[in-house]
Amino acid sequence: MSDAIIPPSTPPTDSLKAKGKSRFTPQALSTFLFMPDGIRFETQEPTETIILLLRKHWITNFVWIVTAVILIVTPTVLFPAVLFSGIISNISNSFVSFALLVWYLITFSYILVNFLLWYFSVSIVTNERIIDIDFQNILHKKFAETRISRLEDVTMKTGGFIRALFNYGDVIVQTAATEAVFHFLAVPKPDKVVRIINQLMGKISESG
Repeated sequence: MSDAIIPPSTPPTDSLKAKGKSRFTPQALSTFLFMPDGIRFETQEPTETIILLLRKHWITNFVWIVTAVILIVTPTVLFPAVLFSGIISNISNSFVSFALLVWYLITFSYILVNFLLWYFSVSIVTNERIIDIDFQNILHKKFAETRISRLEDVTMKTGGFIRALFNYGDVIVQTAATEAVFHFLAVPKPDKVVRIINQLMGKISESG
């Protein structure tokens, strides 16, 4: 049975989708998937196999996660302090309930948007193509692709204590002069990503 990493609600075209019944598994939130089982994307060709599926390292979510925790906790401290201090008097319970509802709706919207932008922004390496899907916001997506046969060079860029500690960095894929440079930003195990792409480039060259 195939494991699905995509939840029931998927973004627009060229998003990933899983065969079979959708459900979250430990694999669902992975940032480095090698030869993932049961995962497809909409423009995938019949003979095409996903070699790598990459997301930004989970540590890149640290800032918005901490912000979300602060937003969740703040009302439990702020509202009682304001009410019991008497700074603002004659506030009805219904107003307090409404204010809390609005606060938490905004907070959970913030969490959902940041999670979806991280989750659905992926870089894919197949046996035939390099694909980069970048959701810049919920409604705007950037999709780019190129054939493995058109790649010219692959390098990685790391640096800094945090990146070294958590083993993540940027992978830069240089294509033919008329095409764009691909940037896989803050992906885990960049050395392995570079090695795998170089191996694919070698195989394509030999077969060509």
